[in-house]
Amino acid sequence: AQQLELSFTLVWGSNPPVELTLKGTRNRVTVGRGPECDLRVPSSSVSFVHCELFLRRKSRDALLCVRDLSKNHTGVRHAKAAASNQPWHELQQNEVEVLQHRSELLVPLRQRKGSGEDKRVPVIVHFVLPDAYCPWKKEGRWLYLEKLGEGGLAVVYRARDMLGGLGEVAVKVSKFYNLPEASTQNRHVYAMHREARWSMERLHNSADGRHCSEGAALFVRYLEDHTGFASHGPKEFDEVRWCFEDPSFAWGAHKFSPPLAKQPYIVMELVPGRLLQQAVEGNPALDEAEKQAIVRRCCEALVYMERFGVIHRDFRGCNIFLMDRGQDCHLKVIDLGFMITAESRQGSNPHPAVRC
Repeated sequence: AQQLELSFTLVWGSNPPVELTLKGTRNRVTVGRGPECDLRVPSSSVSFVHCELFLRRKSRDALLCVRDLSKNHTGVRHAKAAASNQPWHELQQNEVEVLQHRSELLVPLRQRKGSGEDKRVPVIVHFVLPDAYCPWKKEGRWLYLEKLGEGGLAVVYRARDMLGGLGEVAVKVSKFYNLPEASTQNRHVYAMHREARWSMERLHNSADGRHCSEGAALFVRYLEDHTGFASHGPKEFDEVRWCFEDPSFAWGAHKFSPPLAKQPYIVMELVPGRLLQQAVEGNPALDEAEKQAIVRRCCEALVYMERFGVIHRDFRGCNIFLMDRGQDCHLKVIDLGFMITAESRQGSNPHPAVRC
């Protein structure tokens, strides 16, 4: 199995970020007041080695975890809880919690009674994400906020455009990064590029004669492609697809020069609401009028795709966002990652970028 690796920064108070990288499951990053700690917090209320960060494997993914090593415990809360100032989750000695981008640690969680001034130290975890805005250096573009969702191939974050005029968007970051020029895994980067172009050059392209604003509104709009594929292959989208989806194309042998993006990602509009699957399973239950409206909208989305001769292949509740409620409710299809053309030759195409 490929060695796990994750880069991140730790920020506390007005101090500059501490940049760190963990490789494998044996290495540790320590937080405490001891002189050998990776993040040294010189406070008497903090244990010599208060907690440690390490990686765990989940399938091919690296999970960043924290383990409490103290007697006065560590507080943990994630981005959404921190934004709404919710209480800290108490992590007791030797307990472990999985961290996310912008998770917060409180060291220590408990103070001695009557100790006066609050000397507890909040530490914020920032994953190293592509083109991330750094307030210290005033560099980068995207201020990454909380994680919105995650699949087998990518993680989606809410982000704010600090340089352009896009405002808040959804940034989909590939889990396949720092790949060599020739790699079978480059096909996953291509699939991300392909889904962006389905939106930008087909479903949301007003210059295409098949475009319909009402139909396009049923699909999330892709805004930017940062996969590095734009400089490779033919210019026309159909020719690009048949170049990289040809059964004889060998991803493990083809060297991309210039290389693809080190951290490939795409930018999409931020869609309010929640997954249709969550609405179906949650409360209040959908009423009859809402169910009819949802079925009607889904049919309209399928008909719109038929205009372009494409098949979604993953049309289900976890890939559809319900934006509001009521008999006039609206929805958007939010993932085009498995979309291909409905041409008969694709049905027998053994290429991994098609069979994915």
